[in-house]
Amino acid sequence: MKTERQIAELIFDQFRKANCRSGQIVMMRSIQFGIIDKLNPKEKDLFFTVFNGLILTGYYTYESGSPECIRLTDKGYDFIYDDTKTNALIHKSWVIPSTNNTDWEKAYYKLWKAIGPQDSAPHYIKGSAFYSFIMDFCDDIPPSYGKYIEQRRDKELSTSRVDYYSDLINHLDEEKRMELYIKIQLFIEDEEVTSVSETNEFQIEPNPFDEKEPVTIESVKEIKITEMEDAPTVFISYSWDDEEHEEWVLKLATKLCDNGVNAILDKWDLGELGKPLPHFMENSIANSQRVICIMTPNYKKKTDNLKGGVGFEYSIITSQIFNDLKTSKFIPLFRNGTDADAIPAALAGRKYVDMRSDAEFEDKFLNELLRDIFNEPKHKKPTIGKKPTFD
Repeated sequence: MKTERQIAELIFDQFRKANCRSGQIVMMRSIQFGIIDKLNPKEKDLFFTVFNGLILTGYYTYESGSPECIRLTDKGYDFIYDDTKTNALIHKSWVIPSTNNTDWEKAYYKLWKAIGPQDSAPHYIKGSAFYSFIMDFCDDIPPSYGKYIEQRRDKELSTSRVDYYSDLINHLDEEKRMELYIKIQLFIEDEEVTSVSETNEFQIEPNPFDEKEPVTIESVKEIKITEMEDAPTVFISYSWDDEEHEEWVLKLATKLCDNGVNAILDKWDLGELGKPLPHFMENSIANSQRVICIMTPNYKKKTDNLKGGVGFEYSIITSQIFNDLKTSKFIPLFRNGTDADAIPAALAGRKYVDMRSDAEFEDKFLNELLRDIFNEPKHKKPTIGKKPTFD
């Protein structure tokens, strides 16, 4: 099955074959016989999404008169004969949805995959940068990203990017949503090949500490919120054994937050009374990069019997583990008991952090748990050197 980019290249090839210059045309019958008739049914559906998308992003225009044709623009002309541009673009994501009977939910899932997850999105856009895109399309939202996040917290709404990106998009009418997707598509296509870590090319907003602009309390506040938003999200799964255990879990979660981790804990993230627990658990596990499973005899007992909230969480955890046996998303944390009476079946045989001794808590927290979450191992394998010369 051809991708959107491969279909786009088929269209561009029609211009190349005709040696078109800017302003010259390709007949639609050439597109029909040369491309559409050779595609399978699914590719044909995808073709019209791509065909319209390339018009919306300015590579050519469509003329419905006689003759029916597409006309190459200056942008299209500059692109189709530049091997560097075409080779770079073939690997970039396509996020513009179909313009006919748009499935906005499906469109958002595809957009999120391209720009959302910090550790896997090929075109990651952080919260403040995404907010600047939205501000161009509506004037009834807070004037800054920082104020918007504060407003959501005051209303006890989720501050997870996957949730508020969706809410911001749904706030727009359909015409503006399409304009937003086009703008993000153009942003993706204009990205330099150099990665974000090597250049500041992708920074949308100016640096608030630039000497040209005075630093205000509001700007500093916004920076701190942005840094928090980029922190790894970790959900904590535990059983309510007794008051002492709950206090220990609360201490752990607080310490994680103090050290740059967005710890998701029921005590402060569940929200108002009446909120459905299964929905909170399911979303928290799905939207977290890691999940800490605090193992105790009571935790194992509840997982074995699929009892209560822990049982529901465990059913989700086991499902994800069985779908990907190599996953390291779930961190077993040994708090009380023995291997036999505290470790659930799905977590057995996996490397765990042993925090049964309070005297070793600080060392285990810093050098095992925190390093693992940030992927900063204490002992790194050295670079393999060259083979020595033997006589």
